Amino acid sequence: MQERDSRISGRFSLRLWLPLFILTALFCALPSRSLPQEPESFPPGYSFGVVDTVVVTGNEKTKSYVILDEMVLKEGIEATHQLIQFDRNRIYSLGLFNRVDVWAEPLAEGVRLRVDVAERWYIIPLPVFGFAEGDVKKPFYGGGVLHNNFQGKNQKLFGLVTFGYNPSLRLSFENPQISREENLYFSANLSFSKVRNKSEIESSISGDFDEKHYNVNATLGKRLSLYENLGFNLGYQIVEIDQYRPGRTVSSDGRDAFLIGSLTYAYDSRDLREYASRGLFFLLGTTKYGFGEADVNFARFNMDTRYFLQFLSDFVFAVRTHGTMVSGGEVPTYARAYYGFGERIRGYYNTVFEGENLYGLSAEIRYDLITPHIVHFTWISLPEEFSVWRFGVGLALFADTGVTWFRGEPVQWRDFASGYGGGINFLLPYGMVVRTEIAWNDQARTQFILGLKSSF
Repeated sequence: MQERDSRISGRFSLRLWLPLFILTALFCALPSRSLPQEPESFPPGYSFGVVDTVVVTGNEKTKSYVILDEMVLKEGIEATHQLIQFDRNRIYSLGLFNRVDVWAEPLAEGVRLRVDVAERWYIIPLPVFGFAEGDVKKPFYGGGVLHNNFQGKNQKLFGLVTFGYNPSLRLSFENPQISREENLYFSANLSFSKVRNKSEIESSISGDFDEKHYNVNATLGKRLSLYENLGFNLGYQIVEIDQYRPGRTVSSDGRDAFLIGSLTYAYDSRDLREYASRGLFFLLGTTKYGFGEADVNFARFNMDTRYFLQFLSDFVFAVRTHGTMVSGGEVPTYARAYYGFGERIRGYYNTVFEGENLYGLSAEIRYDLITPHIVHFTWISLPEEFSVWRFGVGLALFADTGVTWFRGEPVQWRDFASGYGGGINFLLPYGMVVRTEIAWNDQARTQFILGLKSSF
């Protein structure tokens, strides 16, 4: 295991979280319109009656079935307070609405369930600027555009180009329902990226080198139930190395070109994907690199489990375990498993650990300091897409541990890297989550962390 001495400035993080906290509190205190919501004082099992009809309003562009297909409550099902809250969060997790309200209206027999939404702005320009791995010597910049609800069917059109450190180009299309009767979905991606190598082992031998990645792939899947999906992905990938050494590519000419296929099963009963408080996420997948047409010939198996349990009303216990293992032929450096990039151990946030296999475990206790709620601005004239915003603030205590290893190496407890700490999470409009955290690792070193999404 090699370590990269790259740290996020504690001064920068501390300067940032205080204005974020103050800004969020001010927004929450601004004048807002009262919206119809089920009172939070109802016990979870409280029943409003059996659903007679479901009425959807406010969806000027979004097709009603996009909303209805995400709900547990339908005609003939008993509408409990817990299910109403659950459906509200599931609809919000579609990423199409700034506000979602669900409430029951009594009828002579049963109840009418009313769903009222406020739509987001769906064509979103995406200016991009940042520093790779938190290093100011590695700036990147660019831009793109996202159509988040093409044809009102929750279809996604996305294009992005970046320059500077690790330049890239990506085009993608996603249709979550190409056949409503069969519950089939489809997506396609085309991408190019020039990336600095991740391997610290190779960098220590010859210095850093660049990899060029070309990738085209498509996914066809089926939604088995409200919570379950099964998907098959097939693609073609080319990886070119500018400084060849054995192990950097499988082919001796420094260029690997191969087919890649994967099969993935996912179960997701989380109430709110961006910041869940209850539910289970489970993913099991296998990916095959090369099918006899190239020198590349190995397989990777992936598992990811996340469980969320709400207790004492405002507290959430969250735990995640995940891992990836390989079998078959040689695994080049670009296909190894790494901590310090996508996956991270807080306390070793920017430290790189590499191997062929990876395992990690994380646990958190979260508390809603300001429960996520809607702010509807009435003091200024704004389009509906920008006048309804959702805010929340949470506290969290966490612990992470993880390890990477190569095949044939024994794995012992002392090989695990671990960290723990706490922080403040800001739940911002358009599904953004900003984390400001302080962590200590098992070497008693302190680290300040700024994260731009939920930890898991």
